[in-house]
Amino acid sequence: MKKPVFPRFAGLLILYPAVLLVLVMVQFTRQGNFTVRIGNLVVTGRYADEETVSGTRRGGPGEHNLSGGASVYFGGLEFRVSGDADEDLVLVDNSGKRKAVSPETLVLSDDGAVFRFPGGTELSFNTRYTGGSPELRISGTFAGEAAGLELPYKPLKSSRVRNSGDEIVISSGGVNYTFGRQTNGSTGFVSLKDGETPVSYRAIPEKRAFSPEDFTVSGAESPETYAEALLRWRDQNFSLWNRTVSAGADEDAVIAYEGEAVRRGNYKAAVSAVPSSFLAGGQRTYESSVYLGRMDHALSSFIAAEREKISYLSRLINEKSQDFLGESHVFEYLAVRGYLNFLNDGVELARAVDPPALAPELAPGIFEGYIDMKQHRSREENPFERLVDQACFVVSEGIRRDGDRVFVFRGNTADLEYNLRLGSGLLAWAEDSGSREWAGVGRSLVLSVLSFTGGEGTAPAALEISEEGIISESPGRRIRSARIYRILRPGEYYPRAAGIGAGINGIWTWTAASAVSASQENNVLDISVGFPAGETHYMMIRGVRPFKKIQLYNIDYRTDPQFERYDSSGWVYAAQDQILVLKMKHRAATEHIRIFY
Repeated sequence: MKKPVFPRFAGLLILYPAVLLVLVMVQFTRQGNFTVRIGNLVVTGRYADEETVSGTRRGGPGEHNLSGGASVYFGGLEFRVSGDADEDLVLVDNSGKRKAVSPETLVLSDDGAVFRFPGGTELSFNTRYTGGSPELRISGTFAGEAAGLELPYKPLKSSRVRNSGDEIVISSGGVNYTFGRQTNGSTGFVSLKDGETPVSYRAIPEKRAFSPEDFTVSGAESPETYAEALLRWRDQNFSLWNRTVSAGADEDAVIAYEGEAVRRGNYKAAVSAVPSSFLAGGQRTYESSVYLGRMDHALSSFIAAEREKISYLSRLINEKSQDFLGESHVFEYLAVRGYLNFLNDGVELARAVDPPALAPELAPGIFEGYIDMKQHRSREENPFERLVDQACFVVSEGIRRDGDRVFVFRGNTADLEYNLRLGSGLLAWAEDSGSREWAGVGRSLVLSVLSFTGGEGTAPAALEISEEGIISESPGRRIRSARIYRILRPGEYYPRAAGIGAGINGIWTWTAASAVSASQENNVLDISVGFPAGETHYMMIRGVRPFKKIQLYNIDYRTDPQFERYDSSGWVYAAQDQILVLKMKHRAATEHIRIFY
């Protein structure tokens, strides 16, 4: 018996549109979901409806509006970028108040992703290869009152988690991963704070051809043993500097001797020991004037030296020469003096460096630049962040051990002044980034140079290594221990250029004071200066606008061109160059210079 045709036709007529409607609904509901792979990084989430349907966007070019949160996957972990889940992403403000947040927009790039939140705070994930191993860098850029983020993460079901000492090790796909600095538990969160270095989550290399621990010498094992060794070296050379100054002074010996004498409490005797032939001679510069005075000569020498230095740096910048990056603490120099345009140009030079092509002679400047930028522009992306790994590679390629000494060679030669700068810079970076192994190498490079300065107080300027690997001293020039002291810049009473405090723009001082800070209220600039009570030192403060009066010890002080003749404080003002020259006799450990505008 045949079934009626019409009911079958009617059923199919109803079924086909229903199936089509379901497919359209499924496609539409899934239309905003996305999964993006960037190298070893995977980002998932959902675009906002107005973007996926109408094509409109609230953000700028390349920004995608988000609906709800998102997830980032790397190395067997899921990082939850969401404030509406069981594990909330939390924003912490300056007062410590915490609130859950979700991103508004997402910006994708070739090496990572940036999530932007209401108010302007950003959370960045960037991938790269470090030493041939994949690494994820997580950082925050904070706006307004925002001071930190707490980013939750959890292992994937396929991952294994174990604690190895202070490290959390995540095994995924046969590779072990760990965080560069401690996080809060194996199923906890990454804490990001304003001004801190990015958090690194990286693969652990299976084999290390170079081990920094193999190049740590005696005395370099810890900050305490290093400080003891450095103090012994200063004590051993102090009497030598005394004899050098008394017999026939030079600028290096005077600065080393006077700076140490302040710390030891026999500063007056040390100043009196400097022969008049040096005070009146052409060997001395403005640098030792912080102890010895003679400020009429020091002022002109100071102005000429500053003009010559900035002219030289300007030429390097205009030529886009990478030699600029090799200059000692060049970013500190520019930041303290307020040359912000030159500093910005220097940052662009650093950004243009191709890490694999980094010249070995630039390695000390890379470590110094990292620290200088961290100190003076902590809220900005540090352009040296991506270069320090290559600078470490330069060290690992050139380092050689000779008994209980280590040196970094360039070719067949190890320049010991280069090794001092390299060791000091490497140590500062390693301590800031928490790398105990590399800190040991930095200390070892410094102590290895110091070990040469025995009875005569000198070290060879260079070492040579033969084809058989035998290390020997190069004949010829030697470095005096006083010169080494100036390269290391130890102690708190060392001559230097110092800014007078945050918020006081364009004013800085050449000084040997242990601390200089300032505050300004209405028309009064109050500069506080630290130096031992009962002692006298000199300062040149640059960038001081014409003023009404000055107070020292809360008393109005008039200018006097003969101020150095008297056993008291005094000052003169070079209006054309806006330089205030002072003699400060401390009645207390901290004195105040009050400038009334």
